[in-house]
Amino acid sequence: MYIYLDESYNLKDRAKPQFISINGFKTVDIKPLWKQWKICRRKYLGKARIHGTDRYFEDLRPKALRLLDQYGEALLTVFQIVQEIPANYFLKNKLEFDRIYFDLMKVLFSKLNLLEYRKAVIILDDRKYKFGILGKEQFKRNFVEYLERQYQGVIFDFKIQPSSTDILIEVADFVSNSFYKQYLGYKMEALDGLKSKTIQIKNPLTGSRGW
Repeated sequence: MYIYLDESYNLKDRAKPQFISINGFKTVDIKPLWKQWKICRRKYLGKARIHGTDRYFEDLRPKALRLLDQYGEALLTVFQIVQEIPANYFLKNKLEFDRIYFDLMKVLFSKLNLLEYRKAVIILDDRKYKFGILGKEQFKRNFVEYLERQYQGVIFDFKIQPSSTDILIEVADFVSNSFYKQYLGYKMEALDGLKSKTIQIKNPLTGSRGW
């Protein structure tokens, strides 16, 4: 099992829904997906870093989602409205972002039936952590320890890396940005009509004291 994840959030624009989300996909075989995505992105090589927020790459969005429709097992998204996050996730009136991210991932992984697989490779798009590189390594170590306790018998290979190191992170980025726009209220035709399963969880932290 391969799981690719990226984050998207709106914390600043109060005119639109403020939220934190983690989005991506899972698949049992990355080889055909990687091969076809390499072909799709070929003409953009050397232009700029391929990213779902860049309009220059907009025509890659439906191609990425159609490939997942063909080769992926499921789209993944977990979404939390900021205004409904319990007070215990705040420290000195600031969101404990790493803790929220950690708990949202725990909820998402609880829906993935990981015990059905002998090995799970998890790839997260790199992001900023509160304590930099040390914070990233601590986050990774803590989450692997959680997974190994929760899903005994499954071997986990957990990676946090930039899209430049794995082109399928670009695909996860298009998934994440598509859900981001949908959560902001935009109609996302690229998500409509997909045959692949979508595992979608909304506001799991609301009213909780932490997972």
